[in-house]
Amino acid sequence: MTNLTTEGLITLWQLDTTSLGGPVFYFTSAADIDHDIVWGGQLYAKLPMDASGFEMTTRGAIPSPTITISNLYGAGNLLLDSYKGLVGAEVVRILTLRRFLDDGETPDPAAFITRDKFVVAQKTSHTAVAIAFKLASRMDVEGTQLPRRQILRDVCTHVYRFYDPVAGAFDYSKASCPYTGAADFDTSNAPTDDAHDQCSRNLLGCQLRFPGQVLPARFFPGVGKVK
Repeated sequence: MTNLTTEGLITLWQLDTTSLGGPVFYFTSAADIDHDIVWGGQLYAKLPMDASGFEMTTRGAIPSPTITISNLYGAGNLLLDSYKGLVGAEVVRILTLRRFLDDGETPDPAAFITRDKFVVAQKTSHTAVAIAFKLASRMDVEGTQLPRRQILRDVCTHVYRFYDPVAGAFDYSKASCPYTGAADFDTSNAPTDDAHDQCSRNLLGCQLRFPGQVLPARFFPGVGKVK
């Protein structure tokens, strides 16, 4: 068996939006590579991005990482608008070595160090420069697929309203969440103002907006009790 080291470590990413009606995007965060990265015949486009929180703790806790992608020239905006905010899209993170790429010393599309699957849980920040997302591990969500609907235990797939600072009001044109109330909460479920109102996409966030009502959330907390 080949001894794998971190020499020439390459991180490859696959963003699968097929559940949202889109394609699979292939990209890499290898900023120090000055040539095309091709692995298994697939070109991985270079994308300015940052990623953190993928390490497993000594207690074995499932990671809840974040990724930040460039939004220069509106590329991130286009992804959000085209594929329902990307919530529910699958993100695959592959760690491999330079020598296993198609132009490497020992090309091998089946050789990698790790291949981890995540789901986009929520957007945590959005500026003209960059967009950040929180991911949930595939180990921590249910993968059952019904026609046009993915069953997720902790992540609501509704498209939430967003505040338009130019109009000074909320934009509901693409929202599927029925919430139109005046109470605002941020992604940590703390009270906030209109400009920072973002849903946490979890059970508490829904309960805060619909107290004492039947929750319209698109997640299924009960599936966690099914073995």
